[in-house]
Amino acid sequence: MLYEFLQVDKQKSALLYEQLYKRVISAIENGELVHGDKLPSIRTLASDLNVSRTTVETAYDQLCAEGYINNKPKKGFFVEANINALTPVKHTDKQHDTSEKRSSIKYDFSGSSLDPQYIDLKYWKRCIKDILDKPSVISSYGDPQGERELRVVLCDYAKKVRAVNTSPDNIIIGSGTQTLMSFLPGIMNEYGKEVYIEKGFFPQGEQIFRDFKYELHGLTADKRGIILDDAAHGRILFINSSGSNRGSAPLPYNKRIEIINWANKNDAIIIEDDYNGELRYTSKPVPALQSMDNDRVIYIGSFSKLLLPSVRISYMVLPDHLLARYTNKSQNYNQTASKTEQLALAEYINLGRLERQLRKLRKTYAVKSEKLLKSLQEHFCGDVIIDVIETALCVRLKLRTSVSLDELRTTAENNGILIGKCREKNGLKYIYLSFAGIPSDKIEEAVDYLHEIWEKL
Repeated sequence: MLYEFLQVDKQKSALLYEQLYKRVISAIENGELVHGDKLPSIRTLASDLNVSRTTVETAYDQLCAEGYINNKPKKGFFVEANINALTPVKHTDKQHDTSEKRSSIKYDFSGSSLDPQYIDLKYWKRCIKDILDKPSVISSYGDPQGERELRVVLCDYAKKVRAVNTSPDNIIIGSGTQTLMSFLPGIMNEYGKEVYIEKGFFPQGEQIFRDFKYELHGLTADKRGIILDDAAHGRILFINSSGSNRGSAPLPYNKRIEIINWANKNDAIIIEDDYNGELRYTSKPVPALQSMDNDRVIYIGSFSKLLLPSVRISYMVLPDHLLARYTNKSQNYNQTASKTEQLALAEYINLGRLERQLRKLRKTYAVKSEKLLKSLQEHFCGDVIIDVIETALCVRLKLRTSVSLDELRTTAENNGILIGKCREKNGLKYIYLSFAGIPSDKIEEAVDYLHEIWEKL
């Protein structure tokens, strides 16, 4: 036999044609067969291997279909794949690098995780198990708009916790704020293609609008909130009424009235991303802007910092006129949030666990916030401004230093400290340190160590 490496083993359970098919591919990949080489005819190879012609023909047909070989009429089968034409690429195992870096982190200020000791895992697992024990419930596709059971309890929860005025029919469920926002361009056509948003507030939200070819206009803000002077003729406003980059304070009442009046005057729509609005801990949360005008406001809420970051469930409340447009298209959408998790969350809320978790986290974050703030004030003195961003669950450092943000971040990571987002403005380095994921008893030593390694730069 000319090609000794084209062998099959009749004692193996694998089908003979599959063995031959794989041996040819292996021979091409390791260079035993190269582009242009002629393969034995079907009759010859069947005879040499003592197998049926059908076995060889089936293997050859599959190889031809995938482009590894080519059947030239009256000439035979030739190797078509040219492995040498593939440009060598240096592969790096990014997933391995990421997990390795994550495992070396000792202090996590990034805000991408929660402190495990404050996760209500026992009851969440119980609710998940209850749903999994109902095969008739989980063996079907979910409602594109979201499970009715969850929308009903969310209606009551949002009313009680955020004063959101709505009905279950107006609530849309999805796997995260970005996913829900992707529905909006298809139902907001009448408002044009320009969005006004506070500068630096929500890059992920901005990306959704960019993907749909919207023109973004960044607005400045002061401690009273977003300044509408540059949005005189705008018709889409994207805000967080509970607090954002401007600081910890929610929008004051007069600013809320100003925004509602602006929307009425311009026949505009307001998208209210109520990120962590219920998690205020220094004072009673201010009601959502939606409670003041449910015809002009699209409300978006989520649970990632309240329940589990890995449970990707968010909800959106649409005004009636936009709901009608969504309903006309809803059957062409697939539900992106797990039906099992939706039903488990409905049960979790019905048991009163979510409100109990909320009360516990408010107390926890109040303690953590105070401890982080005090520790930073003790170690970072001088030309440093320190602010608490309450709803973002973080403290912001404004450093005046010649050291680049990349060097500050890399130095921290190389020494086992993960920090939050960073940006530069007016000669200051803005560094956000979240207290959501770091244990309370680790905060002081983490700040001490961070100051020590940065001081050497």
